[in-house]
Amino acid sequence: MKSRFWLAAAALLLAWHSASAQSWPTQPIRWIVPYPAGGGTDLLARALAPQLEKSLGQPIVVENKPGASTVTGTAALTQAEPDGHTVGMVFDSLAINAAFDMKLPYDSEKDITPVIELARVPLVLIVNSQLVPMKSLPELIAHSKANPGWFTFGSLGPGSPHEVGFAWLKTLTKMDALIVPYRGVGPALQDLVAGQIKGMYLGVAVAEEFIKAGKLHPIAVSSPERLKSAPQIPTVAEQGYPGYDFVTFYGLAAPRGTPAPIVQRLNQAVNDALKSPEIRARIAPTGAELVGGTPEAFGIMLKNNLGKMKQIVSSAGLKR
Repeated sequence: MKSRFWLAAAALLLAWHSASAQSWPTQPIRWIVPYPAGGGTDLLARALAPQLEKSLGQPIVVENKPGASTVTGTAALTQAEPDGHTVGMVFDSLAINAAFDMKLPYDSEKDITPVIELARVPLVLIVNSQLVPMKSLPELIAHSKANPGWFTFGSLGPGSPHEVGFAWLKTLTKMDALIVPYRGVGPALQDLVAGQIKGMYLGVAVAEEFIKAGKLHPIAVSSPERLKSAPQIPTVAEQGYPGYDFVTFYGLAAPRGTPAPIVQRLNQAVNDALKSPEIRARIAPTGAELVGGTPEAFGIMLKNNLGKMKQIVSSAGLKR
């Protein structure tokens, strides 16, 4: 009797979820972006919103909730009703914050439902052309070892992916480098061009005008493959460090408990939008590479990334 009861209850729950997915959405969808307006993540959300409004039949309201290294926005996402009417962007900071053993108001693994990986943004080690004549990573590493304290790297702050990625590179290559923290890309890039620091990690699109002007030049890209937008830049891996693979990403998630049929429908709508030539044309200048895929694939990636970040933070001895 008990087994029949639970089977019947499961069947009713499945039927309810299916019915909910068919009627969903019944109100505007809130899309939380844990960064200020105007950045690459905000641009992607606002580019996708009109496409999703057409396919889902409800307005998409992009809400910027920056603060505490994306913790503020992620907390708002995890605390929302799991009815499919609140979604939010998640980033590598989801794993990095957890790797630093921060006291978070949510569980980075359990309190979100993966929807889709939106984009990947490889980082490029960019250096000041006048101060750093070396053109390859091995040359740069050798010179840094021979001249302790010479190479200064601009970080976007403790726990930023730029600092974590470089700290891993520093640990892996045994190069000598002083990490200098900054409050954002703008001040760090300004000092790099002015020669106050010698290098930093950037998206290649951000530094493009300075590269063309000859003020900066790229040394290596952090992804395992070369950039489609800049295939002339060799990877860290192919310059002697095959184990190095560090790529930032944007993804879309929902609160824990969001019904699977709703997640699947949203996933399909976003996948379709990512294939739009208009979306690809708008995102191409940012250097981001659009991805897509299944919720399951994104979930596996998030789990693997958490393990990877914990290992990097531990091996590099990083503190926040």
